[in-house]
Amino acid sequence: MQTHENYINSIVDAAKAMVANDPDKLAKLNAIKVVYGMGMPGALGVTYYNKWSGRPYPDFIGPCKPSPIVEVCAQHQSNWTQVAHTVVHELGHVLAGYGHGHDKVFKDCCLELGLRAAKAVANRDTSNLSGFAPKLRGMLTAIPLPTDGTPIQVANRLGVVPSNKGCGAGIGTRGGKSRGAGSGSRLVKCSCPACGYTVRTTSKWLAVGFP
Repeated sequence: MQTHENYINSIVDAAKAMVANDPDKLAKLNAIKVVYGMGMPGALGVTYYNKWSGRPYPDFIGPCKPSPIVEVCAQHQSNWTQVAHTVVHELGHVLAGYGHGHDKVFKDCCLELGLRAAKAVANRDTSNLSGFAPKLRGMLTAIPLPTDGTPIQVANRLGVVPSNKGCGAGIGTRGGKSRGAGSGSRLVKCSCPACGYTVRTTSKWLAVGFP
C-alpha cells in the first residue's frame, strides 16, 4: 500500500535528484526530517529550523548537527498535487536557510529543485503539475498516489479540519513580499493551536525560544 508518508518521502527523493550534482545542497536535504501532521494554523507547510538532530549530515563526524524539520500541514491540503507543491516549496526554505522567507535566495533554490515561480500559496495555482519543471514533473508523475485516502481523509484521521491557507515561510524567518507590497514584515505571527491566542514577535526572540 502506498501511504501518504511514503508519498511525501518519494517527493523528497525526487527533489534530491534535482540537486544531486551539488554535494552541499544534497547533504542538507539528506539531513532533514519530513513529516505529515496537523501543522501550524494558517499554513500549508512549515519549516522548523535546527529542530531535528536524529541524523547527522552524511560527512559529519561527531554529535548530530541540528537540521530542519519540514511539516506538511494536513489540515490545509486539498489534493496530492498540492501536497507535492508544498513539499518542494518547503525544501526551498531548507536550502535557502534561516531568515530568507520568500526572497530571491529562496526562489532561486526552488528553481533548482524544479519548482517554478515559487510564491506564497495565495498567489499560485497548486492544482496541477504545470508549476514544476519538466524533469521534476516526470519524476513526480511516476510516483504512485497514496492509497490510504485523500489528503482530506488522511487529515480527518489525524483529527484536523482542512482549509486553504498559505505558507508559514519558516518558523522565525523574515517574510518576503510575495503576498503583495508591505507583506515583508519582520514580525512573525505565532498562534497557540490549543487556545487560539496569538502574538507577534521577531526572529531574534524565536531563536531563544517559542513565546
